Amino acid sequence: MSRILALAVVALAPLPLGSTDQIWICIWCVLMAASLVTADLDGVAREDIWLLMPLLATLATVAAVVVVQEWRDSPLELGNPVWQAASKWLGSPPSSRVSTTVNGPWLAAGYPLLLAMVLVRAFVIATDAGSARRLLMLLAWVGCAYAIYGILAEFGDPDGLLSRRKEAYLGYATGTFVNRNTAAIFWGSTAILFLVPLLRFAHRRDHSEAPASPRFFDRATFYLSSPAALGTGFAICLTATAMTGSRAGLLLSICAFVLASTLYLAPLPLGNLRRWALAGGTAVAALLILQLVGGAVAGRIGAYGLIDEQRLGAYERSIAIIRDYPLLGVGWGNFETTFPAYRTAELGSLGVWDRAHSTPLELAVELGLPTASLIVLCCLWYVYLLLRSSLRRKRDRYIPIVGVSVAALGLVHSCIDFSLQIPGFGVFFAAIAGCGLAQSLPSELRKDRGKFE
Repeated sequence: MSRILALAVVALAPLPLGSTDQIWICIWCVLMAASLVTADLDGVAREDIWLLMPLLATLATVAAVVVVQEWRDSPLELGNPVWQAASKWLGSPPSSRVSTTVNGPWLAAGYPLLLAMVLVRAFVIATDAGSARRLLMLLAWVGCAYAIYGILAEFGDPDGLLSRRKEAYLGYATGTFVNRNTAAIFWGSTAILFLVPLLRFAHRRDHSEAPASPRFFDRATFYLSSPAALGTGFAICLTATAMTGSRAGLLLSICAFVLASTLYLAPLPLGNLRRWALAGGTAVAALLILQLVGGAVAGRIGAYGLIDEQRLGAYERSIAIIRDYPLLGVGWGNFETTFPAYRTAELGSLGVWDRAHSTPLELAVELGLPTASLIVLCCLWYVYLLLRSSLRRKRDRYIPIVGVSVAALGLVHSCIDFSLQIPGFGVFFAAIAGCGLAQSLPSELRKDRGKFE
């Protein structure tokens, strides 16, 4: 039941329009907390705890910063000037609170807590290699199901978005997400879950000829992990990614495919000629993918280019906020309330900038440069661990390869957009990252305990 709760959260998080409403974050937090409390920790070793320590230390630091931001009468005298102006006009006692809103940081803290719990829960599940393999397979087919829905919805009801009408991105597939860029990265990540096992089969050809037993679970695992099924799943997710029309989404997904292929082939004992032939073939395959399925994306690149001038303007304004509040920021979750005071005429009057369209920049705006730098360093450290394991691990090397490829795709895209700030994708991303991290440690450090059923 504990694992069923965790899997239900990961599988259902993309469904209610990406779970962007606060109520869904609360529901998923409660369910994931219940799953963690009842989790079986027999397979967790001391090395696993040390591996998770940077994450826990970063969470503790962020929690301390939020407390300081919410401190009404802080002795640090770093209060936001907006409270002095409010005190003057309202005739109320002045406040030295750092946050520009009273409850913003507390409300914003729920989603990162959810991400951390999902990552830790997936990590605990994936300490067993067999469980890790089955978890990734389940995530792959869950993502494929959303891709099938997105494709069918675009043909059957192109103006609909679940139970409501689309207000933006008409003519492009978004699935259950409001934003097509998030949908593209979600489906690109799912395609990686199919691609890497497919590469593994092409190299090892170790797929069994019959199910391990006549039980339904074993039969389903056998057929869903077959090369034909993996190739079909990859094609479906790639098609859905292209149908979003997202420039960065498709281009970065193709780069992630190349990264995954390179990491898998690099340690193999291949001759120089064969290695160069595979490298050239990978590049040609990437170009063919872009040419065959990226027609809408190529058209948008030709019409609008690769650079969004308004987004660059928003980045400049975000940097201006950081200059004014470098240490503790304006309060977590307060970007939308602060940005209008810095908005310039060049950005026009159309639309609301509720996000910086760059997660690292938004973190620096809301939490300050020191805390944002700590979060970035924590992410880079885990990416390094996944990358090292992808090149050194002997058994099940494809699991950390999946982890680092999806991590690179999600993190790089979040530098130019906000895909990781959407819970529907963020939860999925955290589960894959946690699974890869659990298998980044050598197998001999653990004992195989339990089965994922």
